[in-house]
Amino acid sequence: MQSFSADKERFLPALLFFAAVLVPVSFFSVQIAAGRLNAAYPAAWALFTALTGFFIIYTGKVSFYRRIFFGASAALFLVHFKLSLFSAFASVGPGEAPYCHIIMASSFFNYFYQQYLAFMSGDFRLWGPLSAAFLWLFFTLVLGRAWCSWACFAGGIDDLLSALPAHALIKTRLPAGMFRDFPAALLIFMLLVSLAQMLPVYCLWLCPFKLTPVFLDQDAFIRKIQLGLMFFALAVLLLGPLLTKKRTFCSFLCPFGAWQAFWGRLNPFRVTVVDTEECAGCFTCLDSCPMYAIKAGPDGKPERAAYCNLCGECLAACPNGRLSYSVFGLRSPDIKSGFGRLLTPESFLVFSALVTGGTFAALFAPAALKDAVDLLRRLGHLIIK
Repeated sequence: MQSFSADKERFLPALLFFAAVLVPVSFFSVQIAAGRLNAAYPAAWALFTALTGFFIIYTGKVSFYRRIFFGASAALFLVHFKLSLFSAFASVGPGEAPYCHIIMASSFFNYFYQQYLAFMSGDFRLWGPLSAAFLWLFFTLVLGRAWCSWACFAGGIDDLLSALPAHALIKTRLPAGMFRDFPAALLIFMLLVSLAQMLPVYCLWLCPFKLTPVFLDQDAFIRKIQLGLMFFALAVLLLGPLLTKKRTFCSFLCPFGAWQAFWGRLNPFRVTVVDTEECAGCFTCLDSCPMYAIKAGPDGKPERAAYCNLCGECLAACPNGRLSYSVFGLRSPDIKSGFGRLLTPESFLVFSALVTGGTFAALFAPAALKDAVDLLRRLGHLIIK
């Protein structure tokens, strides 16, 4: 009887959380897919997103189920936008590709200058040019640095690959301050060079997803340099995490990560030490952090850097459970079951992340599900023939 009561204390809050996530993600997913896809596909994606929330609340395993959701989102991105380049069963129509948030950071000065010219010429329109900026500010306030561990498709690939090896082949215990600020330097460099050339330089020279002739220079020598840098970035994205169990691309080659680390301070969610005095200083959290976002503080205790993106890996790894999510450093009582579980910083973060990440992925995930179904149908026809 006690076991049934305890299970009920966890099941009912998880079910309510499932419904709370399902409603907004279903609405936005269906709206995004309206006129292009059967409603069953966005509904299936919304159901998967809500189930992720259910299992997080029911089990308390944030990082485990987050990684499943995040990896699935990245895999569906690849199915719809990348594998379709080499197959006949899927295609990306005009206007279907989602806006790449990574380029937004490195080309911000270009965008700002263009709006200045529009204003001076009298062709400036308030809502049109600023709509993307307002959306980005909204998502930053809601999700902050957690975007990089819950919504970004590039981050999802890096994160999924870092989970595959049982042990790191190349062990790196890189402190958060050593080389970790390189993305900030890269961001500043890209901002200035992009403004000087009025071109999306990051896309043209470093983005591993742009390995297509459209983005390559006409000059053969320059094209070789572009390809070399893009293949290098691709190797960092694919091989780096397999060798180190760390998210190498996100940690060192993504300017948006540095951008969000700065502006993400506006977001209230944090990872904090429950009791600094009781922290054993074992640095298991440092080893488990896939983003090199934890370093040793002056007192010999771990400190989180601005690059922490709230993935929860350190919380799961801490042997004494001394880490937790908080709101501006303020924690709630440690509630394991009951409806009070839904009022913790952890639950608010998970809800914000799943609704934001699920809605963003609705730009491509339902279409990828359709691509997969179409492929299965084609294979079925070939087998029957």
